[in-house]
Amino acid sequence: MIDTKKQNPLQHIVKKPKRLETRLIIWVTGLCVLQAVLFGGLVYQITAQSLHNHIGDKALAVATSIASSDEVVKALKNPSDLVAINQEIENLRQLTDADFIVIGDKNAHRIAHPDRNKLGKRMVGGDSQAALRGERYISVAQGSLGESIRGKVPVYDEQQNIIGLVSVGFLVQSIEPLIRARIVEIMIWGLLLVALSIVAAIFIGQRVRNAIFGLQPDEIARLFSEQDAILNTMRSGVIALDPDGRVRKLTQRACEILDKPAACINQSLTLKDLLPEHAEFLLRNQRRKMVGFELFAADKRLVLSRFSLQVQGQADGILLTLRPADELEYLSQQLTKVQAFAELLRVQTHDYSNKLNLIGALIQMGKNEQAIELIGQESQGSQAQIHHLLERIQDPVLAGLLVGKYHKARELNVVLELNPDSLLGAIERTDMLERVVSILGNLIDNAIDAAIRASRERTPYVRVTVDETSQTLLFDVEDSGFGLGSDHEVIFTPQYSSKSGAEHGIGLYLVKTNLDSCGGSLEIGESDLKGARLSVYIPK
Repeated sequence: MIDTKKQNPLQHIVKKPKRLETRLIIWVTGLCVLQAVLFGGLVYQITAQSLHNHIGDKALAVATSIASSDEVVKALKNPSDLVAINQEIENLRQLTDADFIVIGDKNAHRIAHPDRNKLGKRMVGGDSQAALRGERYISVAQGSLGESIRGKVPVYDEQQNIIGLVSVGFLVQSIEPLIRARIVEIMIWGLLLVALSIVAAIFIGQRVRNAIFGLQPDEIARLFSEQDAILNTMRSGVIALDPDGRVRKLTQRACEILDKPAACINQSLTLKDLLPEHAEFLLRNQRRKMVGFELFAADKRLVLSRFSLQVQGQADGILLTLRPADELEYLSQQLTKVQAFAELLRVQTHDYSNKLNLIGALIQMGKNEQAIELIGQESQGSQAQIHHLLERIQDPVLAGLLVGKYHKARELNVVLELNPDSLLGAIERTDMLERVVSILGNLIDNAIDAAIRASRERTPYVRVTVDETSQTLLFDVEDSGFGLGSDHEVIFTPQYSSKSGAEHGIGLYLVKTNLDSCGGSLEIGESDLKGARLSVYIPK
């Protein structure tokens, strides 16, 4: 038979992690016990010292009172009747609860003592000489009755000569019961404090656990390690910010993308330190989500997304993810454009299918002239426009962009015209071509939208002009909309939009960002189409 215990030698070694409540009970209770012990010891010392001082003061007061008694002075000057003085001193001892009252002559021989067998013998303890020199004091010494706290006072005659001393004492062992009674009381309060600490630890543990979503400390540590590892293996950079823009979390990949040293991870930073040109708008409208937002920073084109962070339903900052718009991103954008263009082709196919059915019906009805006229009307405009476009625009990417925008405008019942005077050669620089496509595409989209909004007052119309000189690329986009108003600064902020919806409001900001990245400029004017005219100049 196989012994299963030998197969799992670690199952008795690995201990189950303690729950948060258990840890708090252990820690808080241990702390309270330690405090109770330290406090009890301190109280014991203070109580003992206080009692000793009190007993010493009492002994000294009683001794002073006895030393000033005429009977004591007479007894010391004429020690013939020692029985009477001893009886009187014994009565006084019982009244004051003293353990002993001893009277000695100037040679420190006892003339009064609770034990009559010790009368006439020398006082012991070695602490009587100072009293015979005229000092009043409290001492602790080992006497014939045991260790005691003593008050010693000299006795003077009428001529102020020292003729003896009085010693009133309380045995140390008689004080211990008083101290122990105090200690028992302290221990009772200490136990109550420990019990209260356990209840408080349970309550605090539950509140803390609710605040951390029911996770145990070991689970939090493991979750933190896992998330840290995940964030540092992502190809996207991650920046977590509080509502004021202070950086809470910065991954190594984000430092690489923004060309920041890795030491920034452990530094106190703000968003302005990382993205100074875009920090202001990224911190506005923090609840608004941004996905796939393009901007130019650290001398490169980046794709950024922004998400709102919420804790228990309350806004607690934002999370930024960013990555370079590399070839994969460029291909993704091209695929998106192809998909959009395919959708337009599908719509066009459906439209042409209806018209072909109409043409076929006219031919079957013998209406050949009407069929030929319909074919001419349908093909003349679009074919002429596309043929002219391909002749005048030599760059295939820009030509494809304009063809796509032409079909989009036509589907939306907007007339898009390429100025007959347009002429543009191929753009050799790939980075500039990407920015030109983004600039021209956003301007045309905005122009189409503006023309549609004014379609109730006039025919929606968009005119595009592309041209170049030896050193500059020129683009003109005009529309039949309502114009852009007089405040030309605000329209280039991400928050500006004349349309509704969270996806709007960043087109012209992208135009400005791309223009800044390639050193271009933009002019705004009025078009003869009664709308806006935007002129772009980009140095080659």
